[in-house]
Amino acid sequence: MEALHDLGRSLGSCWSVVGLVLLCAPAALAVHEFTAYRMNQYSLGGAEFGCKSNLVNYEARSVHAKVVTRRCVLLNMGEVGVDRMRELLAGKAGSLLIAVPSNTSQLSKQEIENWNEVEEALMEGSTETSVFFTFQQPQLQAIFHEVKTGLNSDHAPTAAAALGNVFHSNGYQVVGYAPTPAPAKQSTLFTVQGKLTTQSRESNPSIVLVAHFDSYGISPHLATSTNSNGSGVAALLEIARLLSKLYTTPGSSPKYDILFLLAGGGKLNYMASKLWLEKRITSDTPEGIMLADAEYVLCLDTVGEKELHLHVSKQPKEGTPAHKMLSVIQEAAQSLYNTSINIVPKKVNLGNPMFSWQHELFTVKRMAAGTLSNFPAHSALGRLNTFDSTVNIEALYEHSHILAEAVARYVSNVTDSSVSILHKSNVPNKALLQRTTEFLGSTPRAAVLLQRDSPVISFLEQTLPKFITEVMVSELKASKRDPEFQFFDQTETRLFTYNVKPAVFDLFLALAVFLYLAAVYLCVKSVPMLITCMYQYRKLKNS
Repeated sequence: MEALHDLGRSLGSCWSVVGLVLLCAPAALAVHEFTAYRMNQYSLGGAEFGCKSNLVNYEARSVHAKVVTRRCVLLNMGEVGVDRMRELLAGKAGSLLIAVPSNTSQLSKQEIENWNEVEEALMEGSTETSVFFTFQQPQLQAIFHEVKTGLNSDHAPTAAAALGNVFHSNGYQVVGYAPTPAPAKQSTLFTVQGKLTTQSRESNPSIVLVAHFDSYGISPHLATSTNSNGSGVAALLEIARLLSKLYTTPGSSPKYDILFLLAGGGKLNYMASKLWLEKRITSDTPEGIMLADAEYVLCLDTVGEKELHLHVSKQPKEGTPAHKMLSVIQEAAQSLYNTSINIVPKKVNLGNPMFSWQHELFTVKRMAAGTLSNFPAHSALGRLNTFDSTVNIEALYEHSHILAEAVARYVSNVTDSSVSILHKSNVPNKALLQRTTEFLGSTPRAAVLLQRDSPVISFLEQTLPKFITEVMVSELKASKRDPEFQFFDQTETRLFTYNVKPAVFDLFLALAVFLYLAAVYLCVKSVPMLITCMYQYRKLKNS
């Protein structure tokens, strides 16, 4: 009799184990792994910008889902506008995963303009929502499509339909395992400087040519910034090459020294230029002396398209160095290509610590300065454009030619507009301009990614000495106690998508397990009693 009782208990235990194994089978059926790039994160003057989180462990939803709280929203670039993007952030979406085309050069002008609006809205402040970007690929696009068209409780018209979807539909869970973003061990910006000096031993007045060389965009790894400001760097290098021939040609008589400055942090309030200037303007170093004697500072910022505007703090008065520079630029533009440069005056807002243009940080130091740019205004859409990947080489050639001729006239004190300083053989090289912009556009050069041995720094350090002298690279490190700028790590990570049942399915699974265990418990308790009754019945029958 006792043996029969033990058999009943064993059978009940075996069936309970088998049932639990079946009920608790893994919900994740498949996995897809891919590289994702986190949205920019940095602090500037104590203000925070960009994405402060990289937490991803949420159920996937399409961009048009009604409920996005604590969900990972999947969308393709161009799928939503500014208003919907702000709704997603206000709705406390857990994460955004945005897929961008692998070849952004094929995007239309309208698509880029629409994205520029979204991009500027995302970067106008900081957000707790983790935002990631990845390149479109077939397997990932299939997941996006399945999430968009699949049924889930968020889209169900009734409670009964939502309950049904729990059992017969699958979803996706997007998961990342990267650590929490932390401030970079050392936030550093770089400058590269050099000069062309006259053969005279006397102290000469000078001019300064400036361009920023790093890229900026919604994500450090995606930003190409080919025109803004790869074109400015290419033009400055070409101007240095052309002017070096003027300064080394016997019989030529330049009256000015030229200081060249290539600086990082271009879209970070021109921070490298600012720190470099503050450190040197009052010093007795050769650069400090040249700055003290500088008649004009000309900044190049995005010069690879047709239109060209000279942004200044005020209209230059006749007889001033600023008017002289404007005149030689206009004369060169007219004589070489029968065109003109638009003058755009804008007062420096001393109450705003953020500079609109690079020349403004020189203007506040009482130096005559201006910025040449394709953009008609500092607020023009597209200045902060991740997918700026093309340059009009013809336009860049013309602008480089105009500026080289203008600077040559300025330093030679030529007032006759019919006289050309640069010989016909001494003109920009289109092939060099093309190679330089292609290199800069294909090389990651966001400020947070640059190190002393980065390809861009090495390229500038090796190229400039071919044309100018005393080339030097400077590292400008943020103060550890009160940093004016701060970068953060975890710019790139690996994400995983798991094919799973909806999250609410776990609740029903738990309820099913509870009911099953209760049934097994009752069975285990009942089997010995049933065996006892059967045994007694058989005993009575036999007696």
